[in-house]
Amino acid sequence: MTTVPATIQERIVLPTYPGGVRGQEGTALSAGDLWVMLRRRAVLAIVLFLFLLSAFVGGFLIWWIYFPGFRSECLIECVSNVPSMGLTLEHERLRQEEHERFVSTQALLLKSPSILGEALKLNAVRETRWYKSVAEQKKEHLLVLTDELSASPVRGTNFLRVSFETRSKADPAIIVDAVVRLWLDTVRRRSADEFAADLQTTQAERESLDRRIEDKRRQLQAIATRMPPGVRQDPKDNPTAVHLRQLTEQAGILRLELSQLEQFRAVFNDPQALAVTTEDRVLVEQDPQVAELRRLLFVLEQQHAADLKKFGHGHQVLRSVESQIAATEEKLGGLENQRLTELQAKNRSDANTAFANTQYALFQVEEQLRQAEAALADQDSLQFQYSNIEAEIAEDADRRVQLNDYITNLERVVRQRGAISVNIAQPATDPLERSSPSRLLLPLSVFLAFALAAGVALGLELMDKSVRTTQDIGRYLDLPLLGVVPDTNDEEVAIQKVETAVRDAPRSMVAEGFRRIRTSLQFSAPAARQRTVVIASPRPNDGKSSVACNLAMAVAQGGRRVLLVDANLRRPELHGILGLSAPRGLSNILVGDGTLESCALASGMPLLDVLPGGPIPPNPAELLGGEPCRAFLQAAVSKYDQIIIDTAPVLVATDALVLGPVVDGVIIVVRAHETSRGIARRTCTLLSEVGAHFFGVVLNAAQVTRGGYFREQLRTYYEYQEEASGKTQ
Repeated sequence: MTTVPATIQERIVLPTYPGGVRGQEGTALSAGDLWVMLRRRAVLAIVLFLFLLSAFVGGFLIWWIYFPGFRSECLIECVSNVPSMGLTLEHERLRQEEHERFVSTQALLLKSPSILGEALKLNAVRETRWYKSVAEQKKEHLLVLTDELSASPVRGTNFLRVSFETRSKADPAIIVDAVVRLWLDTVRRRSADEFAADLQTTQAERESLDRRIEDKRRQLQAIATRMPPGVRQDPKDNPTAVHLRQLTEQAGILRLELSQLEQFRAVFNDPQALAVTTEDRVLVEQDPQVAELRRLLFVLEQQHAADLKKFGHGHQVLRSVESQIAATEEKLGGLENQRLTELQAKNRSDANTAFANTQYALFQVEEQLRQAEAALADQDSLQFQYSNIEAEIAEDADRRVQLNDYITNLERVVRQRGAISVNIAQPATDPLERSSPSRLLLPLSVFLAFALAAGVALGLELMDKSVRTTQDIGRYLDLPLLGVVPDTNDEEVAIQKVETAVRDAPRSMVAEGFRRIRTSLQFSAPAARQRTVVIASPRPNDGKSSVACNLAMAVAQGGRRVLLVDANLRRPELHGILGLSAPRGLSNILVGDGTLESCALASGMPLLDVLPGGPIPPNPAELLGGEPCRAFLQAAVSKYDQIIIDTAPVLVATDALVLGPVVDGVIIVVRAHETSRGIARRTCTLLSEVGAHFFGVVLNAAQVTRGGYFREQLRTYYEYQEEASGKTQ
């Protein structure tokens, strides 16, 4: 057989509490859990409920008999006559809010010290029992009336509710009526004066607005006289604008002509670039002198041709004619050149003159264009001023219409002498029945007493952070519950020594609890995987040694050979519990000063041997974590069916943490009502971090409480044994 711990897949884990999650303090409680808590605190809850209910009912009766309250109220309908200045959508959305604010303001005004002080001076108020009782109590009447008088708007309506409560039926109506009448007179008087002044201010504003409109109309007339006719109706027909467009077109034409004349002038003024054109020759030929010379030349040429036929070449007559032709041609060429020179000079002079005339004309047109543009700019400025003034006159006219309407409303308000129209929808009357205390307080008292009693009971339960029930094991530790050991104080069988209850009181409920733990342990894992078991607890006095002894005895009674090992080398006590002498023990084996056979002792029960702790060593954790301890466990497993090991508390020493990884599993022992949830979770966390395997948890010293199953279980257990004993006899 081996002591090597099994893998996670090989181990069988018992089912846990359905809603539990390890380490989560805030696990949700079910209705059943709350009911169990209430049952555990049932006595406290019932006593507290009866006490609170008696106090509530007694207080109600005293209130009903000695301090009754009679309330009278008056409903006033308030309709605002405040004139409105605008008809915009935003104004419409705000009117409801403004009206509610108006009614709230009137409620505050009604409770003002001035009005209440005047009401307290009235004889009708001074003769009431309320006034006399306040005087007897030596209290200030104004302060008491301010505190007790209620004036508040009725939400969603136009009503203002005024109410007052006294211990006399006749008093509240008198006081409410007096206060309301004084308030109405004050509101009407103040509002009439206020709106009369507002009327004068508004009328003065209208007169000022009329004067401003008249001034602006005179400005329009002055501007109209400075503008051409028809300009305001249609700006396109403005003569200045038409003339400006014409001048612009004329200036463009002149600039084009000036550009062309510039080119001609450049040609005529450059003699080298000047050439004789066909037009120039035609003009020269049309000259009378040139034409006469050409005609004479033509005649001479005709005569020369005739003389040539008549006389032949070389004749004197022919030579005379030829000399005349030559003289005429020379004279004709000189005249043509003279006429061409004169023509070019004339063209040059004409080009310069035309350029100068066109340039002057362009200068005049541009000057007129600038004047037209300036005139048009002045007219546009006047037109802009005219339009603005017209718009201002229109706005002032609209404003004047609004002022007229506002003045009309103000005049109506002043005539009516009130800012509000009030109708007393329900006058103050004498109450027919008492208003306080309400009978609904009786069932409310029952509910409140029950809620407080249940709340206190549940609060005490929730404030208790200890592990108390089996549900706490699964909810807060997320580990299987192997069994529960009842508290010996609840046992019906006398148990002298709880550490040996299985042996000394086998018919007790405590012994039955250890046998149930044995059974649960047998089914928690295969037999080969539960040979070595460590019994651990968070702190001392949790009962781990008692669980180890009784569990070893129960397993031995089941027919298995068991070795009970006292591994608490810091404070060994198993030998004292069992009444054995222990000169040698586990510490001797681990230091090589003994063997299992020489140190193990017989317990006096069949199949159960005990290995005491032996002398206390200086280094317990090092001995338990060394190789000799593993060798010891191997030897013990080969000889015994099961080894149950008692160790030091987990939160006190590291002995259990050292043994946890080398054994098959660990059983955690927690003591009911003493081990806190945080300590128990811390213990499980430390063992988990070193790789220890958990078989489960044992709840030790569980007490019989209301809501638990121990009471019925104990009663049924012993009644069943008594019936079995009677049948046997």
